[in-house]
Amino acid sequence: MTADPLVPLSDGWEALARTWARRRGARVTAEHGALSVDIAAGAAVGAHDGGGHGPAGQGPGPALVVDFNQAGGTVVVIVTDGTLVPPDRVAPTAAAATAWNAREVTPTAVLGYDRTELPLLSAVSTLPLPAHMTPAGFDATLDAVLERAARLLTECRDLGHTLRSADDLAARG
Repeated sequence: MTADPLVPLSDGWEALARTWARRRGARVTAEHGALSVDIAAGAAVGAHDGGGHGPAGQGPGPALVVDFNQAGGTVVVIVTDGTLVPPDRVAPTAAAATAWNAREVTPTAVLGYDRTELPLLSAVSTLPLPAHMTPAGFDATLDAVLERAARLLTECRDLGHTLRSADDLAARG
């Protein structure tokens, strides 16, 4: 049995998220009951080894923003690398996101808007507020979400650029 106390997410998610961010050396800002964590490039994935490299030595990971907010009985965790999808890549990026969502349960690939005219590619996960977690369990859960989110963002962005748009096909005419 673990010596770590169980923390109810309903009262403790913010403190747990701040501790997780501090462990990663990330900057935290709070606004209207939500937290935003800026994770520098190299600290996003593979931060545990101190090497600042992404998966399998692929170099530094992307700079990510992780937003936490409470909504509908859950803590919503939104991860993005700031990828704004241009109009000519919305359809193929949406197809890539749909393919991800068809084979992965979490995080969910979402094309949404963030105060811009272009859709923002994000990875979204939720944690139930009635849950209780140890600080180590919360860290491990968020580390796994972050790793999968980075994979989702890379895959959807890359596949969205690889798939041909209608303009590409028309040019082949």
